[in-house]
Parts: sequence; structure tokens; C-alpha cells
Amino acid sequence: MLYLSQWIYMGMKEVDDMAEGRYTMTFPDYTIGVDSYEKICEICPRYGKNVVVIGGRRAIEEAREKMTAAVEGIGLEFTGFILFGGEASYENIMNISRDPAVYDADMIFGVGGGKAIDTAKVVAHMVHKPYFTFPTVAGSCAAFASIGSIYYPDGRFHEFSYSNVPPTHVFLCSRIAAEAPVEYLLRGIGDTLAKYYEAQIASRGRCLHHSDGMGIALSRMCAEPIFQYGVQAVEDNARHVVSAAFEEVMLAVVVTSGMVSNLAAPEFNGHMAHTLFVELSSLPESEKCRTHGGLVAYGILLLLLCDRQKSEFERVYDFCRKIGLATCRADIGASEEDIHRVFQATEKNQNVKTLPYKITLAMLQKAAAELESYHTEHVKQ
Repeated sequence: MLYLSQWIYMGMKEVDDMAEGRYTMTFPDYTIGVDSYEKICEICPRYGKNVVVIGGRRAIEEAREKMTAAVEGIGLEFTGFILFGGEASYENIMNISRDPAVYDADMIFGVGGGKAIDTAKVVAHMVHKPYFTFPTVAGSCAAFASIGSIYYPDGRFHEFSYSNVPPTHVFLCSRIAAEAPVEYLLRGIGDTLAKYYEAQIASRGRCLHHSDGMGIALSRMCAEPIFQYGVQAVEDNARHVVSAAFEEVMLAVVVTSGMVSNLAAPEFNGHMAHTLFVELSSLPESEKCRTHGGLVAYGILLLLLCDRQKSEFERVYDFCRKIGLATCRADIGASEEDIHRVFQATEKNQNVKTLPYKITLAMLQKAAAELESYHTEHVKQ
């Protein structure tokens, strides 16, 4: 049996190579709503009796009461609640995998934001146990996607980890997510918009394998709900209100974006905007904007200018300004010298070569200058 994520991990083989074989695609189920944890009793007992919870301190504090109530009287018991350590690093992953509470568990609950869930995800694959995710913020697709992001202990991006299987079920509690700081939603929005634009540009003119084609087609649903509901969702999240708009955007960020990641190969949903994120995240000056979406939003604007999509650039720029995402170099805390080094590294990065044309240093510099000029003019208005 070959899972799609295994296919991706196997070096992104060409379509012709895969045509001779067969593969199995496995997707998570999901539940969304203020009472989503109540479905634990229907879904989880079939996988065993003992559960270990891995997550962030705040996330566990917020979710523990709901989880405890949900498992009462159904035969599930917690072997422990483990703090993931603050970074999705291999050091933390190895330490957690050796914890007796993990050894004694039949299944793993990953609770929190992207880094906490990615930590639980990789631990689950190391110890070969089913895992369930409980995102407490609408900040990324980590809870749904098979791919995980690994960081160094100091917070710099390290590499992607390709898991063998996705989570069994995703429990999206919109009440807990709406109580989280709005900054998390902003990160998720930036990341999810990038999923659409990167996929559309990278796949241009390509003969697509079935799963890639499905992922590319679905990527439009990453963008449209965000443009339609995003401003209202941000306002509601800032007031900690669960609304239809907030849930629609949460679904786009977690479920739709995660589906695209699981369906389409990384070359289609992780190139220039995300490459810029990787390079920018290594800058100490970008600490205030290091989290994924803020830096990715800046990358989207440059990507659209490089691709000469002026109307889409203006659409994204206006939207980002309305909700508070980065729209200029100052917003990401980078100097001109920093940006030059980042552009040099981006030009050399292999992922950028999946675009239908070569991205050059000159193109990136021109796009950055155009963005600064456009931003200056609009700030004056």
C-alpha cells in the first residue's frame, strides 16, 4: 500500500513513473462546530483505550476540560498530557517519542497550533500510532495535512517532514479557535492565499497527474472564501465571536488548504512565496513577523508582480491592508541588505525552478521596488 504522502516523499517522481504503479490516497474526516469534541465518543474508541495528548501549554489548558468531559464513560483514558516544547524540532520530537505516556498510548491527540500539531504528527509516525488533531487556532493547515514543518530549536525553519498517513480525524472547535488572538488567523489567511496563487502559477502549462489536477482545481477554494468572508472573520475573531464567516475561513485555512497539500505535490504548493518565507524567517529582524502567514503575504505580492498579474496584485494588496497583513518591506522588519541576501538565496532555491519561467534576482528586485512604490503612493492617499 502506498499513501499519497509516501509518493511525495519518494522524491516527487514523474507522472510516467507513477502510471505504472498504484497508490492509495487517505484523507482525514473532520468535524467543525462549537461542540465538535462531543464526537470523540463516536470516533476514537475503535482505535483503543489509552490516549496521550501532545500540545502547547495554553492549548492543553483550553482543551483539557472539553476532552475530559468528552471521554467520560466511554472507556478512554489519558496516559498523559505532554507539552511539545515550543518548537517542532527533531530534538523535541525525539524526547517526546521516548516518553512512557506515549509508549502506553494506543492513539495520540495533537492539540494546539501548527508547531504543536506537527510535533505530535511526526511523533505518531515514529511510534506507528494513529493520531487525531485538535487545532486551537485557525493558523495553518497543519491539522489536516500530511506534511509537517520542522524547525531548529532557535525557531529557524529546518525542513519539511513528509508523513506516511494523515490524521484519522480533525476536530475543529470554532469556539476555542475564536478565543485565540487574531494574529493566528492572519497567519492562516496569508498561508492559504499563497496555496492558491502558488498552485496556479506552478502548474501553468503542465500535464497534470490526476491527484495533482484535483489539488490545483481545489486550490481556488483556498482563496475565494477568504476574499468573501475574510474581513468579517478577522473582525469577529478580534471580538472572539464565533460566526459563519469565521467558520468558513477556518475551513479554508485548515481543511481546504490541507486537502490541496495532500493532493498536489509540494512543487505546486510551496514555491516562491514559501521560499521567501523560509529565507526571511532566518532574519532576526523579522521576529515580529516570523510566523508563517505574515512573511508569506509579502511573498505573494512579489510573486504576483513577477508574474505580471497586476489586477490580482492589487486585489491581494488591498485585502492585506484591510486585515493587517504585510504589504511592504517595513512590515516584515527587513533592511535593503537583508532583502538582497534573501533574493539571492531565493533565486538559487530548487523550488522556485518549478515555475513556468526562471525567477531571477533582477525580477525579484524589480518586483520589490514596484511594491515599495505602490505602497508609498497608497499610504499617501
